[in-house]
Amino acid sequence: MNTSLHIAIVIGDSTHNTLSAVRSLGEAGIEQYLILKCEEDTCFVAKSKYLKKNRVQYIQSIDECFSVLEKMKEMEGIKTIICTFDEAAVFIDSLEKELAPYFRTPAKGKTIGSLFNKDEQCKLAIQCGLTVPRSQIFHRTDKIDSICIDYPILLKPLYSTQGEKSDIHICYVFQDLKSALKEESHCKDFILQEFINKEYELDCIGVRTEKGVFLSGAVRKIRHYPYLIGAGAYGLFLPLKELNIDIPGLERFFEHAGYYGPFSVEFLHKDNKNYFMEVNFRNEGLAYASTAAGANLHAFYVNPDYTIDWQHIRRTYMMNYSIDFLYVKNGDVSLRLWLKDFMRTRCFINFNWRDPMPTVCYYLHKIKKRFQR
Repeated sequence: MNTSLHIAIVIGDSTHNTLSAVRSLGEAGIEQYLILKCEEDTCFVAKSKYLKKNRVQYIQSIDECFSVLEKMKEMEGIKTIICTFDEAAVFIDSLEKELAPYFRTPAKGKTIGSLFNKDEQCKLAIQCGLTVPRSQIFHRTDKIDSICIDYPILLKPLYSTQGEKSDIHICYVFQDLKSALKEESHCKDFILQEFINKEYELDCIGVRTEKGVFLSGAVRKIRHYPYLIGAGAYGLFLPLKELNIDIPGLERFFEHAGYYGPFSVEFLHKDNKNYFMEVNFRNEGLAYASTAAGANLHAFYVNPDYTIDWQHIRRTYMMNYSIDFLYVKNGDVSLRLWLKDFMRTRCFINFNWRDPMPTVCYYLHKIKKRFQR
Protein backbone atom coordinates (compact mmCIF):
# COMPACT_ATOMS: atom_id res chain seq x y z
CA MET A 1 0.00 0.00 0.00
CA ASN A 2 1.52 3.33 -1.09
CA THR A 3 1.04 5.94 1.61
CA SER A 4 3.96 8.24 0.75
CA LEU A 5 1.85 10.83 -1.06
CA HIS A 6 -0.67 11.09 1.77
CA ILE A 7 0.34 13.11 4.82
CA ALA A 8 -1.71 13.71 7.96
CA ILE A 9 -1.29 16.93 9.93
CA VAL A 10 -2.79 16.37 13.37
CA ILE A 11 -3.60 19.49 15.38
CA GLY A 12 -4.05 18.24 18.91
CA ASP A 13 -3.74 18.79 22.63
CA SER A 14 -2.13 16.54 25.22
CA THR A 15 -5.05 14.11 25.56
CA HIS A 16 -6.18 10.67 24.46
CA ASN A 17 -8.16 12.39 21.69
CA THR A 18 -4.82 13.10 20.02
CA LEU A 19 -3.24 9.76 20.85
CA SER A 20 -6.13 7.88 19.24
CA ALA A 21 -5.50 9.64 15.91
CA VAL A 22 -1.69 9.35 16.13
CA ARG A 23 -1.87 5.61 16.88
CA SER A 24 -4.44 4.85 14.19
CA LEU A 25 -2.44 6.70 11.54
CA GLY A 26 0.80 5.16 12.75
CA GLU A 27 -0.55 1.60 12.62
CA ALA A 28 -1.47 2.18 8.97
CA GLY A 29 2.01 3.51 8.19
CA ILE A 30 0.76 6.97 7.23
CA GLU A 31 3.26 9.80 7.43
CA GLN A 32 2.17 12.35 10.02
CA TYR A 33 3.07 15.65 11.61
CA LEU A 34 1.73 16.79 14.98
CA ILE A 35 1.07 20.38 16.02
CA LEU A 36 0.73 19.97 19.78
CA LYS A 37 -0.88 22.74 21.84
CA CYS A 38 0.08 22.48 25.49
CA GLU A 39 2.19 24.08 28.17
CA GLU A 40 3.21 20.61 29.34
CA ASP A 41 2.67 17.32 27.52
CA THR A 42 0.95 15.66 30.49
CA CYS A 43 -0.28 12.74 28.35
CA PHE A 44 3.18 12.32 26.78
CA VAL A 45 1.66 12.20 23.31
CA ALA A 46 4.99 13.16 21.74
CA LYS A 47 6.56 9.97 23.12
CA SER A 48 4.48 7.84 20.75
CA LYS A 49 6.67 5.64 18.58
CA TYR A 50 4.65 6.78 15.59
CA LEU A 51 5.95 10.36 15.87
CA LYS A 52 9.37 11.49 14.73
CA LYS A 53 10.88 14.19 16.97
CA ASN A 54 11.40 16.60 14.08
CA ARG A 55 7.74 16.26 13.15
CA VAL A 56 6.27 17.47 16.41
CA GLN A 57 5.78 21.21 16.70
CA TYR A 58 4.79 22.61 20.11
CA ILE A 59 2.58 25.68 20.45
CA GLN A 60 1.12 27.33 23.54
CA SER A 61 -1.54 29.41 21.81
CA ILE A 62 -3.80 28.18 19.03
CA ASP A 63 -2.98 31.35 17.06
CA GLU A 64 0.57 30.05 16.65
CA CYS A 65 -0.84 27.21 14.56
CA PHE A 66 -1.23 29.41 11.48
CA SER A 67 2.49 30.22 11.16
CA VAL A 68 3.33 26.51 11.50
CA LEU A 69 0.89 25.63 8.73
CA GLU A 70 2.30 28.45 6.58
CA LYS A 71 5.66 26.64 6.60
CA MET A 72 3.96 23.38 5.57
CA LYS A 73 2.15 24.79 2.56
CA GLU A 74 4.77 23.81 0.02
CA MET A 75 5.44 20.31 1.35
CA GLU A 76 4.99 17.62 -1.30
CA GLY A 77 2.03 15.29 -1.01
CA ILE A 78 -1.67 15.52 -0.20
CA LYS A 79 -1.78 17.10 3.26
CA THR A 80 -4.88 16.33 5.35
CA ILE A 81 -5.66 18.34 8.48
CA ILE A 82 -7.22 16.45 11.41
CA CYS A 83 -8.26 18.30 14.58
CA THR A 84 -8.58 16.53 17.93
CA PHE A 85 -9.97 19.26 20.19
CA ASP A 86 -12.72 21.83 19.83
CA GLU A 87 -10.58 24.96 19.96
CA ALA A 88 -8.48 23.69 17.05
CA ALA A 89 -11.59 22.77 15.05
CA VAL A 90 -13.05 26.25 15.48
CA PHE A 91 -9.70 27.89 14.65
CA ILE A 92 -9.19 25.91 11.44
CA ASP A 93 -12.80 26.63 10.46
CA SER A 94 -12.03 30.36 10.65
CA LEU A 95 -9.10 29.91 8.22
CA GLU A 96 -10.74 27.64 5.66
CA LYS A 97 -10.38 30.02 2.71
CA GLU A 98 -6.67 30.58 3.38
CA LEU A 99 -5.84 26.92 3.99
CA ALA A 100 -8.03 25.02 1.51
CA PRO A 101 -5.85 25.71 -1.57
CA TYR A 102 -2.91 23.96 0.13
CA PHE A 103 -4.47 21.36 2.46
CA ARG A 104 -7.42 18.97 2.67
CA THR A 105 -9.42 20.91 5.24
CA PRO A 106 -12.54 19.89 7.22
CA ALA A 107 -14.91 22.13 5.22
CA LYS A 108 -13.13 22.27 1.83
CA GLY A 109 -12.76 26.07 1.91
CA LYS A 110 -16.28 26.72 3.22
CA THR A 111 -17.21 26.98 6.89
CA ILE A 112 -19.14 25.02 9.51
CA GLY A 113 -19.71 28.26 11.42
CA SER A 114 -22.77 28.27 13.65
CA LEU A 115 -22.91 24.47 13.87
CA PHE A 116 -20.34 24.51 16.66
CA ASN A 117 -23.36 25.83 18.59
CA LYS A 118 -25.24 22.83 20.02
CA ASP A 119 -28.63 24.49 19.65
CA GLU A 120 -27.99 25.00 15.92
CA GLN A 121 -26.96 21.33 15.69
CA CYS A 122 -30.26 20.29 17.24
CA LYS A 123 -32.24 22.48 14.82
CA LEU A 124 -30.44 20.96 11.84
CA ALA A 125 -30.88 17.44 13.25
CA ILE A 126 -34.65 18.00 13.44
CA GLN A 127 -34.68 19.21 9.80
CA CYS A 128 -32.82 16.03 8.82
CA GLY A 129 -35.40 13.80 10.51
CA LEU A 130 -33.43 12.81 13.60
CA THR A 131 -35.16 12.51 16.98
CA VAL A 132 -34.08 15.36 19.28
CA PRO A 133 -35.03 16.15 22.90
CA ARG A 134 -36.76 19.51 23.49
CA SER A 135 -34.17 22.20 24.04
CA GLN A 136 -33.77 25.89 24.83
CA ILE A 137 -30.86 28.34 24.86
CA PHE A 138 -30.21 29.83 28.28
CA HIS A 139 -27.80 32.62 29.22
CA ARG A 140 -26.53 32.95 32.76
CA THR A 141 -28.20 36.36 33.05
CA ASP A 142 -31.64 35.06 31.97
CA LYS A 143 -34.43 34.61 34.49
CA ILE A 144 -34.84 30.99 35.51
CA ASP A 145 -38.63 31.26 35.42
CA SER A 146 -38.40 31.86 31.64
CA ILE A 147 -37.63 28.18 31.07
CA CYS A 148 -40.36 26.35 29.16
CA ILE A 149 -39.03 22.78 29.47
CA ASP A 150 -40.37 20.47 32.15
CA TYR A 151 -38.02 19.06 34.79
CA PRO A 152 -35.79 17.10 34.90
CA ILE A 153 -33.49 19.20 32.69
CA LEU A 154 -29.99 18.64 31.36
CA LEU A 155 -27.85 21.79 31.59
CA LYS A 156 -24.69 21.90 29.44
CA PRO A 157 -22.49 24.49 27.68
CA LEU A 158 -23.83 25.85 24.40
CA TYR A 159 -20.31 25.84 22.95
CA SER A 160 -17.82 23.09 23.86
CA THR A 161 -14.96 25.60 23.67
CA GLN A 162 -16.52 27.77 26.39
CA GLY A 163 -17.33 25.13 28.99
CA GLU A 164 -16.05 22.13 30.90
CA LYS A 165 -17.44 18.72 31.86
CA SER A 166 -18.06 20.24 35.30
CA ASP A 167 -20.59 22.63 33.69
CA ILE A 168 -22.90 19.71 32.82
CA HIS A 169 -25.67 19.15 35.38
CA ILE A 170 -28.85 17.12 35.68
CA CYS A 171 -31.44 19.33 37.36
CA TYR A 172 -34.43 17.46 38.76
CA VAL A 173 -36.13 20.49 40.33
CA PHE A 174 -35.94 24.28 40.20
CA GLN A 175 -33.52 24.43 43.15
CA ASP A 176 -31.05 22.10 41.38
CA LEU A 177 -30.83 24.48 38.43
CA LYS A 178 -30.44 27.47 40.72
CA SER A 179 -27.60 25.75 42.59
CA ALA A 180 -25.89 24.64 39.36
CA LEU A 181 -25.81 28.19 38.03
CA LYS A 182 -24.25 29.41 41.27
CA GLU A 183 -21.27 27.08 40.90
CA GLU A 184 -17.98 28.66 39.90
CA SER A 185 -17.70 28.60 36.12
CA HIS A 186 -16.55 30.70 33.17
CA CYS A 187 -19.41 29.41 31.03
CA LYS A 188 -22.09 32.04 30.26
CA ASP A 189 -24.13 30.38 27.51
CA PHE A 190 -25.94 27.09 27.99
CA ILE A 191 -28.37 24.79 26.28
CA LEU A 192 -31.14 23.30 28.39
CA GLN A 193 -32.53 19.98 27.19
CA GLU A 194 -35.31 17.66 28.19
CA PHE A 195 -33.54 15.02 30.30
CA ILE A 196 -33.88 11.58 28.73
CA ASN A 197 -33.67 8.87 31.39
CA LYS A 198 -31.64 6.74 29.01
CA GLU A 199 -31.27 2.98 28.95
CA TYR A 200 -27.77 3.59 27.61
CA GLU A 201 -25.67 6.07 25.64
CA LEU A 202 -24.18 5.51 22.19
CA ASP A 203 -21.05 7.26 20.96
CA CYS A 204 -21.09 6.68 17.21
CA ILE A 205 -17.69 6.74 15.52
CA GLY A 206 -17.56 7.86 11.90
CA VAL A 207 -15.82 9.71 9.12
CA ARG A 208 -16.94 11.60 6.06
CA THR A 209 -14.85 11.36 2.93
CA GLU A 210 -15.45 12.50 -0.63
CA LYS A 211 -17.18 9.13 -1.12
CA GLY A 212 -19.75 9.65 1.62
CA VAL A 213 -20.49 9.23 5.34
CA PHE A 214 -19.14 6.04 6.93
CA LEU A 215 -19.94 4.79 10.43
CA SER A 216 -18.09 1.76 11.71
CA GLY A 217 -20.21 1.40 14.84
CA ALA A 218 -20.64 2.89 18.28
CA VAL A 219 -19.40 2.55 21.82
CA ARG A 220 -22.32 1.53 24.02
CA LYS A 221 -21.25 3.09 27.30
CA ILE A 222 -21.61 0.79 30.29
CA ARG A 223 -20.00 3.07 32.87
CA HIS A 224 -19.34 6.83 32.85
CA TYR A 225 -17.33 8.84 35.34
CA PRO A 226 -18.75 10.94 36.90
CA TYR A 227 -21.92 8.84 36.90
CA LEU A 228 -24.38 9.58 34.06
CA ILE A 229 -22.75 12.79 32.75
CA GLY A 230 -19.03 11.97 32.64
CA ALA A 231 -16.74 10.56 29.98
CA GLY A 232 -17.00 6.94 28.93
CA ALA A 233 -15.04 4.81 31.39
CA TYR A 234 -16.05 1.34 30.20
CA GLY A 235 -18.09 0.25 27.23
CA LEU A 236 -18.59 -2.11 24.31
CA PHE A 237 -17.91 -1.09 20.72
CA LEU A 238 -20.67 -2.55 18.55
CA PRO A 239 -20.48 -2.83 14.74
CA LEU A 240 -22.98 -0.73 12.82
CA LYS A 241 -24.99 -3.80 11.74
CA GLU A 242 -25.95 -4.37 15.40
CA LEU A 243 -27.33 -0.85 15.81
CA ASN A 244 -30.44 0.95 14.63
CA ILE A 245 -28.87 4.27 13.65
CA ASP A 246 -30.66 6.61 11.23
CA ILE A 247 -27.89 6.68 8.62
CA PRO A 248 -29.87 8.65 5.97
CA GLY A 249 -30.60 11.32 8.62
CA LEU A 250 -26.91 11.59 9.49
CA GLU A 251 -25.97 11.74 5.81
CA ARG A 252 -28.34 14.68 5.36
CA PHE A 253 -26.90 16.33 8.48
CA PHE A 254 -23.30 16.16 7.26
CA GLU A 255 -24.24 17.18 3.74
CA HIS A 256 -25.82 20.36 5.14
CA ALA A 257 -22.91 20.91 7.55
CA GLY A 258 -20.29 20.49 4.83
CA TYR A 259 -17.86 18.73 7.18
CA TYR A 260 -15.27 16.12 6.17
CA GLY A 261 -13.07 14.05 8.46
CA PRO A 262 -13.36 12.03 11.68
CA PHE A 263 -16.42 12.75 13.83
CA SER A 264 -18.53 11.32 16.62
CA VAL A 265 -22.28 11.55 17.22
CA GLU A 266 -23.80 11.09 20.66
CA PHE A 267 -27.22 9.47 21.07
CA LEU A 268 -29.27 8.52 24.11
CA HIS A 269 -31.22 5.28 23.68
CA LYS A 270 -34.63 4.80 25.29
CA ASP A 271 -37.71 2.80 24.27
CA ASN A 272 -36.19 1.77 20.90
CA LYS A 273 -35.46 5.40 20.03
CA ASN A 274 -32.07 7.08 19.59
CA TYR A 275 -32.22 10.70 20.75
CA PHE A 276 -29.67 12.94 19.03
CA MET A 277 -27.55 14.92 21.49
CA GLU A 278 -24.62 16.42 19.59
CA VAL A 279 -21.92 16.02 16.96
CA ASN A 280 -18.20 16.50 17.57
CA PHE A 281 -16.64 17.92 14.40
CA ARG A 282 -13.24 16.47 15.31
CA ASN A 283 -11.54 13.28 16.38
CA GLU A 284 -12.11 11.90 19.86
CA GLY A 285 -10.42 9.43 22.21
CA LEU A 286 -12.98 6.64 21.79
CA ALA A 287 -12.32 6.60 18.03
CA TYR A 288 -9.42 4.22 18.64
CA ALA A 289 -12.01 1.61 19.66
CA SER A 290 -13.03 1.51 16.00
CA THR A 291 -9.43 0.92 14.95
CA ALA A 292 -9.09 -1.86 17.54
CA ALA A 293 -12.32 -3.41 16.21
CA GLY A 294 -10.96 -3.58 12.65
CA ALA A 295 -12.05 -0.23 11.14
CA ASN A 296 -9.21 2.31 10.99
CA LEU A 297 -11.27 5.33 9.96
CA HIS A 298 -8.33 7.75 10.24
CA ALA A 299 -6.34 5.83 7.63
CA PHE A 300 -9.47 5.40 5.51
CA TYR A 301 -9.92 9.19 5.46
CA VAL A 302 -6.32 10.22 4.79
CA ASN A 303 -5.48 7.56 2.19
CA PRO A 304 -8.27 6.77 -0.31
CA ASP A 305 -6.48 3.52 -1.25
CA TYR A 306 -6.83 2.18 2.29
CA THR A 307 -9.52 -0.48 2.56
CA ILE A 308 -11.70 -1.69 5.44
CA ASP A 309 -13.43 -5.06 5.59
CA TRP A 310 -16.79 -3.69 6.72
CA GLN A 311 -18.25 -7.19 7.18
CA HIS A 312 -15.65 -8.21 9.76
CA ILE A 313 -15.69 -5.38 12.28
CA ARG A 314 -15.59 -6.96 15.74
CA ARG A 315 -17.36 -6.36 19.02
CA THR A 316 -14.65 -4.87 21.23
CA TYR A 317 -14.68 -3.87 24.90
CA MET A 318 -12.98 -0.56 25.71
CA MET A 319 -11.89 0.91 29.03
CA ASN A 320 -10.23 3.96 30.52
CA TYR A 321 -8.92 2.05 33.53
CA SER A 322 -7.76 5.19 35.41
CA ILE A 323 -11.22 6.63 35.79
CA ASP A 324 -13.13 3.33 35.73
CA PHE A 325 -11.20 2.01 38.73
CA LEU A 326 -12.66 4.90 40.75
CA TYR A 327 -15.87 2.84 40.86
CA VAL A 328 -13.94 0.18 42.78
CA LYS A 329 -12.43 2.76 45.11
CA ASN A 330 -15.81 4.22 46.02
CA GLY A 331 -17.39 0.77 46.43
CA ASP A 332 -19.88 0.92 43.53
CA VAL A 333 -18.20 -1.93 41.62
CA SER A 334 -16.58 -4.98 43.22
CA LEU A 335 -12.92 -5.63 42.51
CA ARG A 336 -13.83 -9.09 41.22
CA LEU A 337 -16.28 -7.72 38.64
CA TRP A 338 -13.89 -4.95 37.64
CA LEU A 339 -11.04 -7.42 37.07
CA LYS A 340 -13.36 -9.54 34.93
CA ASP A 341 -14.21 -6.47 32.82
CA PHE A 342 -10.54 -5.48 32.68
CA MET A 343 -9.47 -8.93 31.42
CA ARG A 344 -11.94 -8.96 28.56
CA THR A 345 -11.06 -5.45 27.42
CA ARG A 346 -9.12 -5.28 24.15
CA CYS A 347 -8.99 -1.51 23.74
CA PHE A 348 -7.54 0.59 26.52
CA ILE A 349 -7.83 4.34 26.13
CA ASN A 350 -4.83 4.96 28.41
CA PHE A 351 -2.52 2.14 27.38
CA ASN A 352 -1.51 0.50 24.12
CA TRP A 353 0.73 -2.59 23.91
CA ARG A 354 1.94 -1.55 20.46
CA ASP A 355 2.78 1.95 21.64
CA PRO A 356 3.55 1.80 25.39
CA MET A 357 5.92 4.76 25.88
CA PRO A 358 3.30 7.51 26.48
CA THR A 359 1.92 5.49 29.41
CA VAL A 360 5.35 4.41 30.67
CA CYS A 361 6.58 8.02 30.66
CA TYR A 362 3.40 9.15 32.42
CA TYR A 363 3.94 6.80 35.35
CA LEU A 364 7.70 7.44 35.52
CA HIS A 365 6.91 11.15 35.73
CA LYS A 366 4.43 10.51 38.57
CA ILE A 367 7.00 8.43 40.49
CA LYS A 368 9.67 11.09 39.97
CA LYS A 369 7.39 13.84 41.27
CA ARG A 370 6.51 11.77 44.33
CA PHE A 371 10.19 11.30 45.24
CA GLN A 372 10.85 15.03 44.75
CA ARG A 373 8.33 16.01 47.43
